[in-house]
Amino acid sequence: MSHFYLQGFHDVDIVKSLQEIAEKNTVFHKADFLIDKQIVKQAAESTSLDDKNLIWISKERGTHCFNERNSLIADTPEYNKFMFYKNQDVLAFSVEIKEMQDNVIKGNIYEIDYAEQYLFRQKNCSLLKSVAVTFENGNKELFSSEEYFQNTAQLQQKYGQIKEVHYEAKQELQTKRVLETLQKQKEATQRGDIKQYIQELENKSVSFEKETISPSFQNIKKPSIQQQLKQNRQQKEKKQKTQSKNNIKREEAR
Repeated sequence: MSHFYLQGFHDVDIVKSLQEIAEKNTVFHKADFLIDKQIVKQAAESTSLDDKNLIWISKERGTHCFNERNSLIADTPEYNKFMFYKNQDVLAFSVEIKEMQDNVIKGNIYEIDYAEQYLFRQKNCSLLKSVAVTFENGNKELFSSEEYFQNTAQLQQKYGQIKEVHYEAKQELQTKRVLETLQKQKEATQRGDIKQYIQELENKSVSFEKETISPSFQNIKKPSIQQQLKQNRQQKEKKQKTQSKNNIKREEAR
């Protein structure tokens, strides 16, 4: 069975944690995170459970935040955003908002194995059927996906400003099953330490900056940040296992 998450960070300050990741991994267009903060805040204040799960992506040039459920319905803007990063070096996370304590948004953050989830979405996502729109005056209208995306400006002229949009899948049951599959994997994902993860990001960034000083390094392809972190964890686990075996041998020798 494929594993869609590398590790989970539980009961963390979501905005603070994401911002620290962005500071270490995102070099350009850092102002993107101001938009992300607003999206997270709006999701935390929403009464809809569908809004409580987000996808957040950090790349060298900017960050991106959007609704997770929508990213599991093909042809939605959120699905296209997620799939767009196939050939890019990105860090992707599933953000699970749990509560707000003293204006601090708390919840869980899961590091996504992007390659695995890309393939999973290709094979399992339902197509978009229609778009349910709520306007500021309270009126609700249902449009085909083509009508909505091709005539958004005209629809707003006719009905008023758009307040809320809900995408309806052709196979809604399939979308629910996909969400359930991902949720089960989140629950089974090993827990990580967010402070240690951010420190590893900083170490990798500093290490690469030092290495690129050498002209001979210029033509060497840099491994993806996710691969670097994964290799680092594997090396640590191997070292811990070796130490454990040595401890056992010492105990037996006594």
